[in-house]
Amino acid sequence: MPKGAASQTSPRKPKLGQHFLADEAAALRIVEALGDVSEATVLEIGPGRGAITDLLARKSRRLIAVELDRVLSAQLRMKFSMHPNVEIIEGDILTIELDTVFGAKPGSLRTGLNFAPEPARVIGNLPYYITSDILLRLLEYHRYFSTIVLMVQKEVADRLAASPGSRDYGLLSATAQLYGRVEQLFTLPPAAFFSAPESSVERGSHYDQAPAEVASRFRGRVHCVPETLLWAETQNSLE
Repeated sequence: MPKGAASQTSPRKPKLGQHFLADEAAALRIVEALGDVSEATVLEIGPGRGAITDLLARKSRRLIAVELDRVLSAQLRMKFSMHPNVEIIEGDILTIELDTVFGAKPGSLRTGLNFAPEPARVIGNLPYYITSDILLRLLEYHRYFSTIVLMVQKEVADRLAASPGSRDYGLLSATAQLYGRVEQLFTLPPAAFFSAPESSVERGSHYDQAPAEVASRFRGRVHCVPETLLWAETQNSLE
């Protein structure tokens, strides 16, 4: 069930492996990496205290924010209760039914009706300890997404964008690059966070024609941000 947000109170200490963005200028740069979202649906993963959510609520046509923390999701629901384009879902991005959120709706499969949902854009500040799990889930449901901008740790971003044959190239690199072009955008310093790691941002673009075995998969662009958002990346571990 979608749950909302409440007005911000004192800073909450991250307890789910997440570091909250505190730099407004950095938040704006990350959102701008998504491009023009005035007519787009945006999925935000781990909105936390709402630094990026604030901007997207004003810029996007529709915003779906998924927050696991019960208190934070309640605060967000309250805070954005007057924004009809914002939907707060209290839940785990690894388990929520993305087919229900983005897939065909009842009546859309009638004979003669060609239902082609418009791909959404994804943005997120990913907890370090489940970064790979979230990335793989997004790739599994690639058909629903056109652009992904993520904040991840620097070492994860290096692996995602690594060239074949390099020291950092591995299974995660190969998997991500099957679905699109991965691009590192910029690096964020520890001061940009309440509980600060050093982070950087990267971006990627999808392949219109992927290899045969994945030809029916991802359509869109992928962006990673270390400890910031998709198409962004973080540099140091978040421990």
